[in-house]
Amino acid sequence: MKIGILNAGNIGSRLARAWAAAGHDLVIAKDGEDRKIAPLLAELGDRARLGTIREAAEFGEAVLFSVYWPRVNAIVSEVGDALDGKAVIETMNPLGVTSDFVHFHDLKFMRDNSTSEDLQRRLPKARIVKAFNLMAAPALEAAAWSASPLRPNIFYVTDYPAAGDVTRELITDAGFRPINAGLLNGARQLEQVGVLLHHIATHEYGGDTDLIRLALTVVEASPGPIVRERIA
Repeated sequence: MKIGILNAGNIGSRLARAWAAAGHDLVIAKDGEDRKIAPLLAELGDRARLGTIREAAEFGEAVLFSVYWPRVNAIVSEVGDALDGKAVIETMNPLGVTSDFVHFHDLKFMRDNSTSEDLQRRLPKARIVKAFNLMAAPALEAAAWSASPLRPNIFYVTDYPAAGDVTRELITDAGFRPINAGLLNGARQLEQVGVLLHHIATHEYGGDTDLIRLALTVVEASPGPIVRERIA
Protein backbone atom coordinates (compact mmCIF):
# COMPACT_ATOMS: atom_id res chain seq x y z
CA MET A 1 0.00 0.00 0.00
CA LYS A 2 1.12 3.57 -0.62
CA ILE A 3 1.11 5.54 2.63
CA GLY A 4 1.66 9.25 3.17
CA ILE A 5 3.03 10.25 6.56
CA LEU A 6 1.96 13.79 7.39
CA ASN A 7 4.54 14.69 9.95
CA ALA A 8 7.08 12.09 10.94
CA GLY A 9 7.26 13.07 14.59
CA ASN A 10 7.51 10.66 17.48
CA ILE A 11 4.40 8.69 16.46
CA GLY A 12 4.74 9.01 12.70
CA SER A 13 8.36 7.88 12.63
CA ARG A 14 7.62 4.74 14.65
CA LEU A 15 4.68 3.74 12.50
CA ALA A 16 6.72 4.50 9.39
CA ARG A 17 9.32 1.95 10.50
CA ALA A 18 6.68 -0.70 11.16
CA TRP A 19 4.85 -0.13 7.89
CA ALA A 20 8.03 -0.08 5.82
CA ALA A 21 9.05 -3.37 7.44
CA ALA A 22 5.62 -4.77 6.46
CA GLY A 23 6.29 -3.93 2.81
CA HIS A 24 4.42 -0.66 2.35
CA ASP A 25 5.81 2.28 0.36
CA LEU A 26 5.98 5.66 2.07
CA VAL A 27 6.34 9.33 1.33
CA ILE A 28 7.29 11.03 4.58
CA ALA A 29 6.85 14.71 5.37
CA LYS A 30 8.06 16.71 8.35
CA ASP A 31 6.23 19.72 9.73
CA GLY A 32 9.44 21.57 10.44
CA GLU A 33 13.06 20.97 9.52
CA ASP A 34 13.51 18.07 7.10
CA ARG A 35 17.02 17.37 8.40
CA LYS A 36 15.50 15.90 11.56
CA ILE A 37 14.17 12.88 9.66
CA ALA A 38 17.28 12.25 7.54
CA PRO A 39 18.34 9.31 9.77
CA LEU A 40 14.86 7.78 9.49
CA LEU A 41 14.89 8.04 5.70
CA ALA A 42 18.37 6.47 5.56
CA GLU A 43 17.16 3.63 7.78
CA LEU A 44 14.10 2.90 5.62
CA GLY A 45 16.01 2.92 2.34
CA ASP A 46 14.04 2.25 -0.83
CA ARG A 47 10.74 1.92 1.07
CA ALA A 48 10.51 5.65 1.80
CA ARG A 49 11.32 9.03 0.36
CA LEU A 50 11.04 12.59 1.56
CA GLY A 51 8.19 14.79 0.39
CA THR A 52 6.36 17.96 1.29
CA ILE A 53 3.13 17.81 3.30
CA ARG A 54 1.19 18.16 0.03
CA GLU A 55 3.27 15.52 -1.77
CA ALA A 56 2.79 12.99 1.03
CA ALA A 57 -0.95 13.65 1.02
CA GLU A 58 -1.13 13.16 -2.75
CA PHE A 59 0.97 9.98 -2.70
CA GLY A 60 -0.86 8.02 -0.05
CA GLU A 61 -3.73 5.66 -0.69
CA ALA A 62 -3.93 5.93 3.08
CA VAL A 63 -2.53 8.87 5.04
CA LEU A 64 -1.34 9.20 8.62
CA PHE A 65 -2.32 12.62 9.96
CA SER A 66 -0.10 12.78 13.05
CA VAL A 67 0.04 16.50 13.63
CA TYR A 68 0.60 18.70 16.66
CA TRP A 69 -2.92 19.94 17.46
CA PRO A 70 -2.09 23.69 17.39
CA ARG A 71 -0.68 23.17 13.86
CA VAL A 72 -3.84 21.70 12.33
CA ASN A 73 -4.92 24.90 10.55
CA ALA A 74 -1.58 25.23 8.79
CA ILE A 75 -1.44 21.58 7.70
CA VAL A 76 -5.04 21.51 6.45
CA SER A 77 -4.32 24.60 4.36
CA GLU A 78 -1.28 22.90 2.86
CA VAL A 79 -2.99 19.62 1.90
CA GLY A 80 -5.97 21.28 0.27
CA ASP A 81 -8.04 18.68 -1.60
CA ALA A 82 -5.27 16.04 -1.72
CA LEU A 83 -6.98 13.93 0.95
CA ASP A 84 -10.38 13.76 -0.76
CA GLY A 85 -11.73 10.19 -0.77
CA LYS A 86 -8.80 8.76 1.20
CA ALA A 87 -8.56 6.97 4.51
CA VAL A 88 -6.95 9.52 6.84
CA ILE A 89 -5.80 8.07 10.17
CA GLU A 90 -5.52 10.86 12.70
CA THR A 91 -3.70 10.33 15.99
CA MET A 92 -4.23 13.65 17.73
CA ASN A 93 -5.35 14.58 21.21
CA PRO A 94 -6.72 18.06 22.00
CA LEU A 95 -3.67 19.39 23.81
CA GLY A 96 -3.30 23.10 24.37
CA VAL A 97 -0.05 24.80 25.31
CA THR A 98 0.60 27.74 27.62
CA SER A 99 3.01 30.60 26.96
CA ASP A 100 5.50 28.64 29.08
CA PHE A 101 5.11 25.60 26.77
CA VAL A 102 3.22 23.57 29.36
CA HIS A 103 0.76 21.20 27.69
CA PHE A 104 -2.75 20.59 28.97
CA HIS A 105 -5.92 18.82 27.84
CA ASP A 106 -8.42 21.31 26.44
CA LEU A 107 -11.32 20.11 28.57
CA LYS A 108 -13.66 22.85 27.36
CA PHE A 109 -13.18 21.72 23.76
CA MET A 110 -13.54 18.05 24.78
CA ARG A 111 -17.00 18.53 26.31
CA ASP A 112 -18.71 18.80 22.91
CA ASN A 113 -16.09 17.90 20.33
CA SER A 114 -13.12 15.80 19.31
CA THR A 115 -10.09 16.36 17.10
CA SER A 116 -11.51 13.76 14.69
CA GLU A 117 -14.86 15.49 14.24
CA ASP A 118 -13.11 18.83 13.89
CA LEU A 119 -10.80 17.45 11.21
CA GLN A 120 -13.73 15.81 9.38
CA ARG A 121 -15.46 19.21 9.20
CA ARG A 122 -12.31 20.80 7.83
CA LEU A 123 -11.79 17.98 5.30
CA PRO A 124 -15.38 16.97 4.45
CA LYS A 125 -14.40 14.71 1.54
CA ALA A 126 -11.73 12.79 3.45
CA ARG A 127 -12.54 9.59 5.33
CA ILE A 128 -11.31 10.31 8.82
CA VAL A 129 -10.38 7.51 11.21
CA LYS A 130 -9.28 8.02 14.82
CA ALA A 131 -6.56 5.61 15.97
CA PHE A 132 -3.19 5.41 17.76
CA ASN A 133 -4.01 8.22 20.22
CA LEU A 134 -3.91 6.23 23.47
CA MET A 135 -0.28 5.15 23.71
CA ALA A 136 2.81 7.25 24.18
CA ALA A 137 5.11 7.09 21.18
CA PRO A 138 7.80 4.89 22.82
CA ALA A 139 5.11 2.25 23.45
CA LEU A 140 4.08 2.19 19.78
CA GLU A 141 6.74 -0.35 18.92
CA ALA A 142 5.61 -3.95 19.06
CA ALA A 143 8.99 -4.97 20.52
CA ALA A 144 8.20 -2.98 23.66
CA TRP A 145 5.54 -5.59 24.47
CA SER A 146 7.54 -8.73 23.69
CA ALA A 147 7.52 -9.84 27.33
CA SER A 148 3.88 -8.90 27.94
CA PRO A 149 1.26 -11.67 28.13
CA LEU A 150 -1.15 -9.50 26.10
CA ARG A 151 -0.69 -7.29 23.08
CA PRO A 152 -2.09 -3.79 23.43
CA ASN A 153 -5.24 -2.99 21.50
CA ILE A 154 -5.45 -0.05 19.13
CA PHE A 155 -9.00 1.30 19.22
CA TYR A 156 -10.34 3.06 16.15
CA VAL A 157 -13.53 4.89 15.18
CA THR A 158 -14.80 6.05 11.80
CA ASP A 159 -17.97 6.68 9.83
CA TYR A 160 -16.47 4.89 6.79
CA PRO A 161 -16.30 1.07 6.94
CA ALA A 162 -13.82 0.79 4.05
CA ALA A 163 -11.47 3.27 5.74
CA GLY A 164 -11.88 1.22 8.91
CA ASP A 165 -10.80 -1.90 7.04
CA VAL A 166 -7.66 -0.14 5.79
CA THR A 167 -6.93 1.00 9.33
CA ARG A 168 -7.37 -2.53 10.70
CA GLU A 169 -4.77 -3.78 8.23
CA LEU A 170 -2.29 -1.07 9.17
CA ILE A 171 -2.81 -1.58 12.90
CA THR A 172 -2.09 -5.29 12.43
CA ASP A 173 0.98 -4.51 10.32
CA ALA A 174 2.24 -2.28 13.13
CA GLY A 175 2.12 -5.29 15.47
CA PHE A 176 -1.06 -4.56 17.41
CA ARG A 177 -4.63 -5.81 17.63
CA PRO A 178 -7.33 -3.58 16.07
CA ILE A 179 -10.57 -2.96 17.97
CA ASN A 180 -13.51 -1.31 16.23
CA ALA A 181 -15.01 1.17 18.73
CA GLY A 182 -17.79 2.49 16.50
CA LEU A 183 -18.57 5.75 14.74
CA LEU A 184 -16.42 8.85 14.55
CA ASN A 185 -18.20 10.69 17.36
CA GLY A 186 -16.81 7.96 19.63
CA ALA A 187 -13.50 9.78 19.28
CA ARG A 188 -14.72 11.93 22.17
CA GLN A 189 -14.61 8.91 24.47
CA LEU A 190 -11.21 7.82 23.16
CA GLU A 191 -9.79 11.26 23.90
CA GLN A 192 -11.33 11.18 27.38
CA VAL A 193 -9.64 7.81 27.95
CA GLY A 194 -6.39 9.61 27.19
CA VAL A 195 -7.10 11.90 30.16
CA LEU A 196 -7.85 8.84 32.29
CA LEU A 197 -4.49 7.31 31.40
CA HIS A 198 -2.75 10.51 32.53
CA HIS A 199 -4.55 10.21 35.87
CA ILE A 200 -3.52 6.56 36.19
CA ALA A 201 0.09 7.41 35.37
CA THR A 202 0.08 10.14 37.99
CA HIS A 203 -1.64 8.32 40.83
CA GLU A 204 -0.83 4.63 40.34
CA TYR A 205 2.64 4.98 38.82
CA GLY A 206 5.41 7.46 39.34
CA GLY A 207 3.99 10.35 37.35
CA ASP A 208 3.15 11.39 33.81
CA THR A 209 6.49 10.16 32.52
CA ASP A 210 5.25 6.63 33.19
CA LEU A 211 2.64 6.96 30.44
CA ILE A 212 5.18 5.14 28.29
CA ARG A 213 4.42 2.00 30.34
CA LEU A 214 0.66 2.04 29.80
CA ALA A 215 -1.72 0.63 27.23
CA LEU A 216 -5.24 -0.74 27.13
CA THR A 217 -6.49 -4.09 25.97
CA VAL A 218 -9.80 -5.94 25.87
CA VAL A 219 -9.65 -9.17 27.86
CA GLU A 220 -12.09 -11.91 26.99
CA ALA A 221 -13.12 -14.36 29.70
CA SER A 222 -12.49 -17.99 28.81
CA PRO A 223 -14.53 -20.13 28.83
CA GLY A 224 -16.86 -17.37 29.98
CA PRO A 225 -18.42 -15.67 33.01
CA ILE A 226 -19.28 -17.83 35.99
CA VAL A 227 -23.07 -17.57 36.18
CA ARG A 228 -24.71 -18.55 39.46
CA GLU A 229 -28.36 -19.25 40.10
CA ARG A 230 -30.09 -16.23 41.54
CA ILE A 231 -32.22 -16.85 44.63
CA ALA A 232 -35.40 -14.82 44.61
